[in-house]
Amino acid sequence: MIKWLIHISFVIATVLVVNEVASLGDPVQFIDLTSLLIVVVPTLFATAVGYQKSRTTALSCALFTAIVSSILGVVIGVIQTLGNAYSDSEALFVGLSVALLPLFYGLVIALLVLPFHLSCKK
Repeated sequence: MIKWLIHISFVIATVLVVNEVASLGDPVQFIDLTSLLIVVVPTLFATAVGYQKSRTTALSCALFTAIVSSILGVVIGVIQTLGNAYSDSEALFVGLSVALLPLFYGLVIALLVLPFHLSCKK
């Protein structure tokens, strides 16, 4: 019972921290559907494949895939942004800020999955 209370508190604390980060500016600037899909879809598929073996494997797959797909999303976003480097500098900065969103999403997913992964390893 106490273990689940700790997990729920950690998830609530993570949501509050993410909410606080999002409230620093316009919350809409943290929403990009393409970036979210680049991170969430591979993570869900890897979790489903890992769950066929065990719950621990599923959570390990979720952690690893969230981080790797977020880095892949950043690389794709930076390449796309720098491919249009001849445009004005403001568009370049906006493109780079959107390119970093997959990393934000991947780290949030990793923060949410990590305590459950650690409790399964015991």
